Amino acid sequence: MQGRRAVVVAGAGAAILGLLLVFSLVLPKMNEVAQTRDELEDTRAEQQTLSAQLNALEQARDEAPENEAAIREVDGKVPPTADLPGAILFLRNAATVSGVTVLSLTPATPAASETASFSSISVSASGEGSYFALVKYLHEIETLPRAATIQSIDLSPIEASALSFAATITLYTSDVSSGPGSEPGPTEQGAIPGA
Repeated sequence: MQGRRAVVVAGAGAAILGLLLVFSLVLPKMNEVAQTRDELEDTRAEQQTLSAQLNALEQARDEAPENEAAIREVDGKVPPTADLPGAILFLRNAATVSGVTVLSLTPATPAASETASFSSISVSASGEGSYFALVKYLHEIETLPRAATIQSIDLSPIEASALSFAATITLYTSDVSSGPGSEPGPTEQGAIPGA
């Protein structure tokens, strides 16, 4: 019996030792493996995010010359000052090219946009010409070297083939306080608007 008892005690001791080894060595390693798998999944997700960001940055780099050209074009069409005499000259030249007689061009006071990123100058224009001359005049205004939009136009017949017009044209400048009487008012050289 004592031999059996020793075998049972030795077996129980081996089982306890085995359990201790499982709890002290295997289970922590299994937890480490599970944590490492979670970290691996997180790393893969982060890699996918970084890969998408890299692709977006590479695309932005590839498109940069085109975007810079578009920005330069817009900057060229939206001057840094109101330059009302130059604007009136552009509008008169457009009338001359199209064969329209301009009777008046009256610019309003420049006004800052709601976002305060540019100012707009409303110009009231009136004149007369044939239908086709007026269409050409509108085209000339829309394609000026300076950004301009036609907000409204009213046409009235005056003769068999002539029309009179009254139009509202908007010009733009990147100066948020462009000229005397503008809101928020002209800036001094080197001064920051709103400072």
